Amino acid sequence: MTTTTSPLVSKPGSPRAARAKAGTACFMIDSVPISRADPEQRIEILRSGFPADIVTELASSMRWSRDHALAVFRVKRSTAMRKIKTKARLATDESERILSVIDLIEQVQCMVERSGDPSGFDAAAWLAQWLERANPALAGKCPADYLDTNEGIGIVRRLLAQMESGAYA
Repeated sequence: MTTTTSPLVSKPGSPRAARAKAGTACFMIDSVPISRADPEQRIEILRSGFPADIVTELASSMRWSRDHALAVFRVKRSTAMRKIKTKARLATDESERILSVIDLIEQVQCMVERSGDPSGFDAAAWLAQWLERANPALAGKCPADYLDTNEGIGIVRRLLAQMESGAYA
């Protein structure tokens, strides 16, 4: 299994190519967007861990500094820097948090695509800003504060879904 963490470049004219052209980051496993990979592929990549440099790629797509992304993703800076330097892989729990953020970016992108023309919309950058804003539905906490547990990530996912449906959160 190969993992590519650069923006997707695929067949000209495909929706994924259009997304890549629009600047939306897409992280890949065996030429399949991670968010669209089958469960077995996702489990396999989580067990083996993402390459540590995915933190830099994801931070860049979200317009965050690497250090800020490491703090939000709850990955120790010293460990991440050593793993990036040695081209090592992240631990399973770190990879799961990274995958959750990638999935949230995809969720936002799909929401925008369903609601109209996504031209010029940068889901990663929008999500990065939204994650750091105090949210009344979270008693004034930021959604980023919930990214360290599966339960918290579920809360953030549901909050995004409520926004799409127009349900009061």
